Parts: sequence; C-alpha cells; structure tokens
Amino acid sequence: METMAKRIPKTKPPETLSNTIEAKNFSFFAEVCIPGTPQIFTYGCRNSSIKRGSVVWVCLAKRKKPLLALVLKISTEVPPYPLKEAYPHASNYCFSERYMHTLEWCAKYYLTTLQRTLNAFWPADFEKFLDALIIQSSSELSSKYSNQEFTWPELTLEQKDVLSQIEKKLNSGKFQGILLHGVTGSGKTRIYQELAKQAIRSGKKVLILVPEISLTSQTLERFEKFLGIPIAVLHSALSAPKKRASYVSILNGSAKVVLGTRSAILSPFEFDVVILDEEQDSSFKQQDPAPRYHTRDLAYHIAYRHQCLVLLGSATPSIETYFNAKKGNLEYLTLLKRATNIALPKIHIVDMREQKQQKGLLLSYPLREALTETLQANEQAIILMNRRGYSKIRLCQSCGEPLFCKHCKIPLVYHKQHQALLCHYCNCLYPTHIPCSECGADTFEFSGGAIEKLEEEILEWIPEAKVIRMDRDTTQNIGATEKILTAFRNREYNILLGTQMVSKGHDFPFVRLVGIVNADDSLCLPDFRTGERLFQLLSQTAGRAGRSGNQGSVWIQTMRKEDPIIQFAIHHNYNDFAIQELQNRELALYPPYCKFLTLSCGSKDSALVPKALKIIDQEARKIPDLKILGPMEALVPFVQNTYWMKISFKFQSLSKLRNFLQPLIKKLELQFSKVEFKLDLE
Repeated sequence: METMAKRIPKTKPPETLSNTIEAKNFSFFAEVCIPGTPQIFTYGCRNSSIKRGSVVWVCLAKRKKPLLALVLKISTEVPPYPLKEAYPHASNYCFSERYMHTLEWCAKYYLTTLQRTLNAFWPADFEKFLDALIIQSSSELSSKYSNQEFTWPELTLEQKDVLSQIEKKLNSGKFQGILLHGVTGSGKTRIYQELAKQAIRSGKKVLILVPEISLTSQTLERFEKFLGIPIAVLHSALSAPKKRASYVSILNGSAKVVLGTRSAILSPFEFDVVILDEEQDSSFKQQDPAPRYHTRDLAYHIAYRHQCLVLLGSATPSIETYFNAKKGNLEYLTLLKRATNIALPKIHIVDMREQKQQKGLLLSYPLREALTETLQANEQAIILMNRRGYSKIRLCQSCGEPLFCKHCKIPLVYHKQHQALLCHYCNCLYPTHIPCSECGADTFEFSGGAIEKLEEEILEWIPEAKVIRMDRDTTQNIGATEKILTAFRNREYNILLGTQMVSKGHDFPFVRLVGIVNADDSLCLPDFRTGERLFQLLSQTAGRAGRSGNQGSVWIQTMRKEDPIIQFAIHHNYNDFAIQELQNRELALYPPYCKFLTLSCGSKDSALVPKALKIIDQEARKIPDLKILGPMEALVPFVQNTYWMKISFKFQSLSKLRNFLQPLIKKLELQFSKVEFKLDLE
C-alpha cells in the first residue's frame, strides 16, 4: 500500500466565521450537525456550493476555533435572529444521499442523537483526510501482489454449486441476503474470493468485514493475491499514513474493495456487495459509545435499501441469523465438508471432576500428554484459556475476602508481567502487598489460575515447548498481533496460547491439536446469549485443528461434561443446538422472538440512579404488551466510581418504545443532569 506524505498542509477557514451577522445578509440557511454537541444548529450561507451532505466550517457561540460540521438541511426561510456563517471546506466534499440516509437511520434505529452518531461515523482524523484529499485526489492504493500470478486449488463440487447460486443472486440487480453456513475449513473464504472477483468484473464494489483486527492481515494477503488489485484497509490499529491512504481512496472513489473491522461499515464507501465473515462474532456489536449498532443489522439495512447483496458467513451462525434463514428471509446455503476432505477434528472431553489434579495446576494429565506427543511429532498446537492475568483473585488468608478495585466493584487480578494487581475495568494498577480492606491483615494467597500461569506451567512441564501468548496484554502495541500470528505461522513457535481472539477464523496448516482450558467458565453469566457464545467458542476453536494433513484432535477440560451445549459441540451438531436454543428462547421470550433493549443508568451520586429508574419503571408499566425486567443492579455495579443500574424491555414494536422512551429520557436528562443514560438494543 502506498504511504502518503507524512505532512499534509492544513486548510485554514476564514477568521470571520466567529462574527455574528444579520440573517438578511445571507442567501440561504443550513441546519448542521456537529459531532458530539448537544443539539442541531442553524448557520447562514453565502456560498452556492453548500448543500445537504456538504462538509463545512462553523464556529460555536463560545468558541473561536472553527469546527467541521455536516449540513443536514438547506432552507431559504429567514430566521428572526443574527447568525454566524457556515463556510465550505476547501475540498468541497459532499456526502451522498445514501450516506446521509444511513447516518439518520442509524441514529433513529439505535435511539440516539445525530450528533453522537456522526461522532462514530467520522474517524478521529477526518479533518486530515479531507486535507489529504485536496492534494492527493487522484491517489491510488498499491499492492505488492499486483503483478504476480498465484496458483489456487480447484474448487470442490460443493463449492462450485454454492458459488453458482450466489453468482445468480449477484447478477439479479436486486437486494439479496444469503447465509453461507459452512463447517470450519470448508473453504468459505475461497467462496468470498470468487464472489469478489466476479463482482469487480461486473463493475461492482465490495466491502469485506472481519470481526477482529488480528484477522485483517491474513485476509488482506489472501484477497490481494487472488484479485491482483490493491485493497483499502480500515481499522483502529493502522498507522496514520496507511489509514489516510485508505480513507482518501474511499473519499475519491478509487477504492474497489475495502477490508475492515466493525467501523468500516460507517465509512462513505458505497458497496454493491458486503461480506461479513464470522458473522456470529460479538465483536460486530458496538458497546460504547453510542450508537451501539450491530454491523450485521446495519449492513442488512443498507443492502436492502440500495439493492445490494449481503453475504453472511459462519460455521456457527448467530441464532437470529439462523432463524431468519430458516424462515426464508435469507437464502440458506451450506458447505458440509472440509475443502481438503479431511474429517472434522476428534473431540475428547476431560472431566476435571475425575482428574486427580495437584492443587493449582491448570493443565490436565491427558491434555499434557497429548500436547507432548504433538510437539514430538513436530506439529503445532493452540491452547485457549479465556482469562487474562496470572490468577483470578487475591484472597486474604485471615478473612477470605478478595481485594477489590477502589474505583470498581470487581476483584483485582494478579498480572505477573506487571508484578501488580490490575483492574480489568479501569486498568488501575495496585501493589501486590497491600493490607486487606476488610480486616487489615497483610497475608494473602492467589486463587484460581489464568493464562500467564498456564504459560508458566506449560514451560515447566514441557521444556522443549516454544510458547507465544496472544491476549490483550501482548497485543496492545500497533502491529503486535500481526507479529505474533506471523511468527506462529512461520513455525518459530509450536504453541500458541491465547484468549478467545485465537479462536476466530485463523488458518494454521500445521496445527494438529487444540486444547480448551476451563471451557465452561462463562456458563455462570446472567446473559441469554451465554449458551450460544459457549457453543461458538468451542466449535470455532476446535475448527483450528487439522485443517490440512491429518485429522486434528481437540481436548476440552470441563466440570460440566453432561451439559447439552458441550455435548452438541463434541458432536459438531450445530443444527440440534440451534433448535434447542430457539425453543428455550421462545419459551422465555428472547430474541429472535422479540426485540430486547436495556437501559442503563449511572451516576457518581448513587442515590440518584434508583430515583431515575423508578420514574422510568412507573411510566413503562403504563404501556401494554411491554415486558419489563428490573430495575436491578448491573453485573458490575461500580465502574470508575460510577454506580450503575439497569432495566430491560422485551417488545415487538420498536416505534412504540421509541415514541415512549426518547421524550422521557430527554426529560430525565434535564431533571437528573448528573445521571448518564445508555440505551443498548439487541
């Protein structure tokens, strides 16, 4: 990819923007949206190039520094008050009506303001990207694979059949929604490649979305090699020049293919085909800040409105997607065999209740033996433990009380690499040797092992092991994830030890063994998606084994051998799992049989939160057919000295809930100015 000039001249708007002028002196007037501000503002215009979608400079009343704003509406009606002027950015960039509609729909659907939504739609360096557009409007991306030829394996009969059906949909010129349900290693990526090539030949643009940054480098290499054209990449870990080059190629219309994570769906790239790989992944759901959008739903809406094709791919589709496919809202296509004709890995269950484990050890004897045999055969292994740090908690030896973060109601986790206790919510570090907050005793022990301890244990038991760890602690720096994965793929290490990020979409040909430690930890969480996420984690992680060569093996350590979810995962039985899960959700009335919205209220003044929620609860009970859960404390009630409670609603009509909730929250925001309100739509 071409890296652009490090220094881009900064455009300077007129100094007169801060002046207030009589309304009669303007030709027309613009309603503008400024990211992060509390309301929509009106400005006067004298430049005829300004229209809906234009990017303009404006000044707020109490600020002299100009800000970029987006024009929402143009009017000729003269306001009865003086105004400041809106001035077009030097690039004269104007967003399309498609982009404007998406922005407005996203704000409305996810029950937030346009200003907060625009804050998410515009990247942090948007001003710099516009400045770069002025001097590099004709810039093109480059690829090191553009002039190279590569040999690709022949498509299987199953792949050819699926591809022909997708290509028919591509050429229809109408909206098409497809779920590609293929077992791990069935060649879904190859289908994506062929679809992208066909789309480009037809003059169409393609957006490819992956759930994790760690998957972008592997996916980028595969698609650039196959397509022979440069691809724009969008994610938060890119260097500034690369991010700028990609975004400018989108702004100037030269990008034909864009690859990115969740936020790429918010870019002004007007795709004709959108591919969501691993569509079931929770990383596609934005958590904070608002809008708390789901990439899949947003992609589906854009595709429906603008007659595009949306392809959702997964070995373990989300329950909602599977439900829609079975109802006929999506075309349902399957890949039942691995592309290499190698059988799915054999899964072994290690019942930890029957294991005579030495206290503190995490790795069972059967898994340790299997791991040793794998390394002796010069093959690789992946071990998953979805818990960061060295130990789960620090316990007082006198009273047994765990040590909590001073700012968050959560036990501290010992991280050996920091030689300190860490809060996983506010990232505050504490010395290891501090007295118990309850009894004052200074004697303690660490209870429960985590991934750092597992790494230490593997190296102690298997000295010949070359272990590389991949978790949030080791991937914080730009490029760290790619370095870890490249090193493992090049066989510099024979064990990849990681949290759930190692379970998603990676293709390592020499991995023969996958081990999952403490597989059932998440089953205790009070979330209706807990079972679904566990099944996906087990199935996806297991799918990393035996993708080429010989059949792989998977070892799952669990205390709940008989749990139906684990049994379904053992037998690679997604369909029966989905049927049972749908039955359970229908009985309990959870999505996809209803919509589910959670309203969270937080404040540093803990007395205000229940008062605000009481009003919401009272008003909500006046609405017929609205099912209410709560109010109740959040799972973690204190985060960064803020007290949180929540109330959840089950409903069928979003418009009815929106008409009730939005004006009520606006009223409460004035009444309870120290309370923060968060809306999260499932």
